[in-house]
Amino acid sequence: MFFLSLTAKNIKQNLDSKSDQIEFLKKNLENKKKQIKNIHSKLNKKNIIVENLIFEDGIKFEKKDDKYFKIKKNNFILKEFYSNDIIFAKHPDASSSAYLDYYDNKIFLVTATGQISYSDFFNFSIDEFTFNNIKSNIRELIKYDEFYNSSQFGIKDILIHKNKIYVSYIKEHYKDCFSTSILFGKLNNSLINFEEFYSPNSCVNKNDKFFDSSRYDKMVVHQSGGRIIVVDNKLIFSTGEFRLRTLAQDSKNDFGKIISIDLTNKEKKIISMGHRNPQGLYFSEDLNSFFSTEHGPNGGDEINLINNELEEKQIQNFGWPISSYGRHYHDNNNDKDPRYKLSPLNKSHYKYGFTEPLKYFDPSVGISQIIGLDNEFVNSNNYNFLVGTMGSAKKLKDGMISLFYFEYDKLNKKIISSEFIPIKSRVRDLIYINDHNVSLMYLENNNSIGLLKKVN
Repeated sequence: MFFLSLTAKNIKQNLDSKSDQIEFLKKNLENKKKQIKNIHSKLNKKNIIVENLIFEDGIKFEKKDDKYFKIKKNNFILKEFYSNDIIFAKHPDASSSAYLDYYDNKIFLVTATGQISYSDFFNFSIDEFTFNNIKSNIRELIKYDEFYNSSQFGIKDILIHKNKIYVSYIKEHYKDCFSTSILFGKLNNSLINFEEFYSPNSCVNKNDKFFDSSRYDKMVVHQSGGRIIVVDNKLIFSTGEFRLRTLAQDSKNDFGKIISIDLTNKEKKIISMGHRNPQGLYFSEDLNSFFSTEHGPNGGDEINLINNELEEKQIQNFGWPISSYGRHYHDNNNDKDPRYKLSPLNKSHYKYGFTEPLKYFDPSVGISQIIGLDNEFVNSNNYNFLVGTMGSAKKLKDGMISLFYFEYDKLNKKIISSEFIPIKSRVRDLIYINDHNVSLMYLENNNSIGLLKKVN
């Protein structure tokens, strides 16, 4: 008994020591991040652009080890190529952040701080490749310092359509007042001159509080949406509510909405509302419907199906913040808290006149982009989709840092099968390239581009 007690005591002391070491390393890492951010800010003020120096010879990627998965009993290979050149992230749990698009057999990459580059599509046999830098006037248009640091502020998506490039981003209208807006320019591999394509008439101030009782109700930039796609000469644009929750239920503003903007005359129309932070968009021509994904609060991430055939004046409403299958982060079960009156998060959408999600996740998975797949990709006659997930390193749960595959039955209008594919990295962006029958993704924890391909 004495030896067992002594062993247990030694194990406890060892665990306590390891815990102290981990805590020390975490604090040290946080201090290093603050020091780097401080240095970077000072260099910016002197107009010394660190990323211009890093990207002068392009962004270099090198091959990592391959990973193998099964999706719907099909064999897949994930090839990763990592880079140490992309240094700024837009989430504390990420090492770097970037977005991807494919056009004219080229892959385009934009970092969250606005650096743009491209590479010819690369095959699976190479060990390294380089993205070539494209100069732009983004720094002349976006001048506030937080945009160019590891912060919540930055680029939110990239889209290339008919030789034009569009980027959504967090715009500062005036000091401390922000919205999600869009720039565009003519695609050019040497220099892109951007100009404003769309910006809402109003902005939210980061010093305002919607309620007076909690820090959680200040503006939160990472709840800003920003996904952009093109359907029938319309740019479809998702916006978040910046954690000013009830903006999502007000049709007189752009926040918490999915919006259609005519590419010719820039006429705007709200397609859907009642969204918290929609970060994924995909349009199915066969179904004439949009699939969107959005972050819930503490639980309640959603995949939503938006009917494109509704009459002009009908706007689908997905209920936030009146209905949600998640819970407030400040959940204290206090009926006197004013936030519960305006944001009750009822556990039904239909009962309160809103559209139910196609699927919700509780606990949350940190949902990101959604893409449709060719039937051959997974050998299925139904509609097939991949969804990216992210997650927090502090509290990883099942489904985070994964891909989520699901099969949609058109006749019965429901998901009939699904599975998570654990790839062990935050999936910030995800595209499907029909020309090559591969999925391409940007993996934030690994500083890498991943290519997912079916193999025999």
